[in-house]
Amino acid sequence: MDFKYLKTKKVNASLWVEIHNPPVNFLTMDLLEELHVLIRKIRKDESIRVFILTGGRDDVYIMHFSIPELLRLHYHNRRMLLNILVKFRPTASLLAYYMTFTNWLMDLSPWIEWLMLKQAKLIRGFSSGMFLWYQMTRLYHAVERMSRVTIAALNGPCNGGGTELSACFDFRFMIGDQGFTIGQPECLVNIVPGGGNTQRLPRLIGRAKALELMLKGTQLTPREAKQIGLVTDVFKKKDFKKKVQDFADMMSRRPPAGILAIKQSVLDGMSTTLSHGLSIELTHSLRCLDMKDTVMAMKEYIKYIDKNINTVDVDRITTKEVVALVKKTTDDLENAKIFRKFEGK
Repeated sequence: MDFKYLKTKKVNASLWVEIHNPPVNFLTMDLLEELHVLIRKIRKDESIRVFILTGGRDDVYIMHFSIPELLRLHYHNRRMLLNILVKFRPTASLLAYYMTFTNWLMDLSPWIEWLMLKQAKLIRGFSSGMFLWYQMTRLYHAVERMSRVTIAALNGPCNGGGTELSACFDFRFMIGDQGFTIGQPECLVNIVPGGGNTQRLPRLIGRAKALELMLKGTQLTPREAKQIGLVTDVFKKKDFKKKVQDFADMMSRRPPAGILAIKQSVLDGMSTTLSHGLSIELTHSLRCLDMKDTVMAMKEYIKYIDKNINTVDVDRITTKEVVALVKKTTDDLENAKIFRKFEGK
């Protein structure tokens, strides 16, 4: 896979993707477009079970989104009279519903998505705002909805658009001993986190903490970010890649169909009522129960229970031995020692 801003490296069942946009990896429209193309290619490669995004040089992850490109939006939006539309509630509401509708259309078919992104790119020189919004929204949706486990490996400072992109990943790991920070400082230049984090952050870390992070615009240390749930875990620099890879290797042994079903249940369920969310969960449960991987795993687990648990002498086994037996069973489950390879069927 040859790209201008991205370099890829396969390690076991994981694909490491490095961002190369010196000096500090500013996000740009072109970089987002490349990442979207890469993700669409990954969908066809079943050997990739984990997707890892990191910075391509030591101590550099993503500084934030390109400010010159954001400033260009000011002039392009005026050219399209969008600044007038959003001043009045009826027209602002119409614009919001139009964008929601077009996003729904793109969810229906990859061909519709391709066509609308192509059209937006054609007028990018005249109005870059539409292309940026479509490209950013569709990429971030694609990251969230990947059937693979996704990891953002924050090997340097992370701000603004970098924080927003990272929020789309299943897991976020950060180097904790180099003085790096993470933040959402858009408020300091009088804009909103327009890459989705006014919506994703409250869902990720709660409304109060999300507002505090965005309204203050201050930086969090890796430990502080972990404490509020913004970062999954923090590692020392010398151990960082190995720790992330060890975690990726563990997750690569998880059943891909089950991974996707859980992610879709969570994502779709969070945007609706509890009652309908439970119904969504039910449909995924029914699909999983009909899969060959599920039948295989349950049969193998029954054999394991018959051999290792049902054979114990219940009158002689001690509480300590019961606890040890349960722990061994859960360890064997976590490390996929009980099952044959999951094929996603």
